[in-house]
This record gives sequence, C-alpha cells and structure tokens, in this order.
Amino acid sequence: MGTTTAWVLRTWLKFTLLFALIVGATWLYLGSASGWFWFVTGGAVVAEWYVIRQLAREWSWEARATWWWSA
Repeated sequence: MGTTTAWVLRTWLKFTLLFALIVGATWLYLGSASGWFWFVTGGAVVAEWYVIRQLAREWSWEARATWWWSA
C-alpha cells in the first residue's frame, strides 16, 4: 500500500507541476489581462480536480483490494 501511496503522490506532483508550468507560461506570454489566460487557468483547475479525483479512486481501489488495514 505504501508503494501505491508513493506512486499517487508522485503522479499528483508531476501533474500539478505540469499545470503550474502551463499556467505560468501562459501568463508570461499573454499576461493576466487576457481572456485566454483565465480560460487556460480555469482549464488547469478543472484538469487538476479531475486528476485528483482519478488518483483518489485508484488509491481507494488499491486500499480495498489489498486490505492494508487488516495486516
């Protein structure tokens, strides 16, 4: 279970860094006054929410499948 938890955390950090880099690059290129910047930022927020939800689902499935709390 510890391996799965570490994998989930590493994957979450990778995606968070990727989304932060995309938003940062958009901000540098377009500036915060651009409507596209806010569109990209909103998309990153929605994508982050989706990734977190899927990783939580994967982690909880692994927790149920391995019965880590009964060992």
